[in-house]
Order: sequence, then structure tokens, then C-alpha cells
Amino acid sequence: MCEVCKPYGELTTEQVEQQIEAISATFVGLPTVIGAPLLLAPEAWEEVARHQVEIGVRLCAEIPAIKTYTAPTSDDALVVAKAAGVWKYTATAADVETPQQRIRRKAQEQREAFLAEVDRRRKAGELPPVAI
Repeated sequence: MCEVCKPYGELTTEQVEQQIEAISATFVGLPTVIGAPLLLAPEAWEEVARHQVEIGVRLCAEIPAIKTYTAPTSDDALVVAKAAGVWKYTATAADVETPQQRIRRKAQEQREAFLAEVDRRRKAGELPPVAI
């Protein structure tokens, strides 16, 4: 078990703050959400992260992440409010499905299921035949 994988009462103040910072970073720069302002101020997300730490959520440093977040480097408040940083996959994540690939795959699966259902209903006489 790593240094932070223990009950809240056994964490140091520094460990709690590190966990809050790490967890709150997961709420910003969400994949495929580009240029949208945060729904809540960054401080609100820190409170959500604090709540998660208090209920037992931990980000374990011994488990390597497959992507990292680079925060925006601008002093522009609008850029910061939009959490316009970037998540990048690490080299070890070469075979991981990206959010864009997952969305494309799911859309294709939904389309195929829809067309199969339309075909089934046409064959059952529940829908009119295809108009030519």
C-alpha cells in the first residue's frame, strides 16, 4: 500500500492537500470539452475533491497514470475559467481507446442497433416498407 492509501485520520495535512489538488485536477480539461467554461468555480471543485478524500477516495502514486494534464499557462482569467489545459496519453497507453475513438465507436454501434431494429420492425410489418 502506498503512503496515502490509508484512513483520512492517518493522513498528514500535506497529504490531504496533495490528494485534493490531484483529485480536483481530474475535474478540469475534461476530454472532448473544449473551450467550455467550468460549471462551477475552481474552488467548488476543490471542495468536491476534499469531500472525496474525506470519504476515502485516494489517487495512489504507486499506480502509474496513463495520461497527464498540463494546466493552461495563460494569466487570462477566461482561459483559466475554461480549464483550457490538455490531457495527453503516456507512451504506455498506446493501445488505450481515446475519448474521440470511444465516441465514434459508440455512435457506430448505436447506428447499427437502430438500423437493425428498423429492419426488424419492417419485417414484422410494424413499419412501412422503404420508399424508393
